Amino acid sequence: MGHTHHWRYQPNNPAWAAVWPSLIHDTTRIVQEVSRTVALAGPGRDGPPVIDAMSGIAFNGVDDAGCDSFLLPAPGPQRRHWFYCNTHRLPYDLAVTATLLRCHLLAPDTFVIGGDGSWHRDWRPARDLVRRLFGHDTDRVPLTDTTAGLTVEQLLGL
Repeated sequence: MGHTHHWRYQPNNPAWAAVWPSLIHDTTRIVQEVSRTVALAGPGRDGPPVIDAMSGIAFNGVDDAGCDSFLLPAPGPQRRHWFYCNTHRLPYDLAVTATLLRCHLLAPDTFVIGGDGSWHRDWRPARDLVRRLFGHDTDRVPLTDTTAGLTVEQLLGL
């Protein structure tokens, strides 16, 4: 059974471009920490994860411990993006959810997250990791239905 995360964001928003260097740094820390116990790979389920300011962020689990790749392109001219990643609750889900949560915390007005699973149960490991690495704790549930066909502006009330 699937376990899908989805997100919408505005890659051409100046606020997104402003937090992008921090997100590259923070995702590197997340991937390093998760890699202590979970084998992470590049988007093809082999090679190293991709975390590059110019091309973006892309990773997956290794071989059969992977499913959909997590992809987050670098800021660009596109007005908005909608992405999803079905992790099947495989161990690399922690890196996906922690990165998504960090994106939302750094740019709440331009990055919305949603998906299957409970904030209080399924997102707890990511919340704990983000708190441990960055000192940011959140009990407010940021999950939104990003599949409703609304634009980011509508979702965010812009």
